[in-house]
Amino acid sequence: MPLAKAAEYGYLSAKCHVLRSRLLDGEKLKELSASRSIGEFTGALSATPYAAFISDISLEGVHHGLMAAFSYQNHRLTRDLAKRQKAIFRLFFNEKYALLDQKIAGRTAGNEEQVFHRIDKEYIGKIEKGIGHFSPSEQRQFRKIIGSYFDLLNLYNLVKLRLLYGLSVEETLSNMFPYTGKFTLPLLNELCGAKKLQELSVALQPYLGETFEDYETFRKVLYRYHRSTLLSVWSGYPFSLTLPFSLLRLIELEISDLKAIVEGIAFGLESKEISLMTVGS
Repeated sequence: MPLAKAAEYGYLSAKCHVLRSRLLDGEKLKELSASRSIGEFTGALSATPYAAFISDISLEGVHHGLMAAFSYQNHRLTRDLAKRQKAIFRLFFNEKYALLDQKIAGRTAGNEEQVFHRIDKEYIGKIEKGIGHFSPSEQRQFRKIIGSYFDLLNLYNLVKLRLLYGLSVEETLSNMFPYTGKFTLPLLNELCGAKKLQELSVALQPYLGETFEDYETFRKVLYRYHRSTLLSVWSGYPFSLTLPFSLLRLIELEISDLKAIVEGIAFGLESKEISLMTVGS
């Protein structure tokens, strides 16, 4: 690796480790969940990197500030990357949110499934093309952590469509994303045999390392799997661009929890109820 590139990556690696050290832990999220007002919530955030972006003490103001904080960190971590390197960051952290709008705009009566599958397939094709610009080792790491994201979506779909809505195995599988990590389509086919959440818990335990009793604990267990996959790339050497990617995803998850907490506070929920809405506590 050229010295200039090594120095650049060394700086980015150091920046990633500093930002990771500032992520909120479970105890901080519980403290925030106990806030009795949005003002108390923002006050508890005063010593965090989010404070500088929240100027309006309202639900909308906090949401706007959190999204501004993410945009800032996204730009900060990717601004010096080459165009091809930036592509995978843009695809995952920006374009995935446009998929729903594309699906709504493109559907007509009777063809929703075909339109949705086409849009998903095109998006995943772009993901694969974006990953293809990296070294073989980085490609494996990207596929691993992005695959765990699609594992989340597919397992959610399995619970919703198979267990809650009672769709057939074929109908359930037809709604799965064709991009997977640990939970391949043949494995998802096997898991569709579970008729109750408790049965699915037993079937998933060898893969997730723990069991769950209800939907809330299912979410938390699933996100712990995703989080552990994100963190698994941090011990590698040499530096990989999966580090800033993993970090941005961790920040994205944290912001999702903070949004859930402030929404719970705005609606007057108890702290225990709010904690159930988060995945990091």
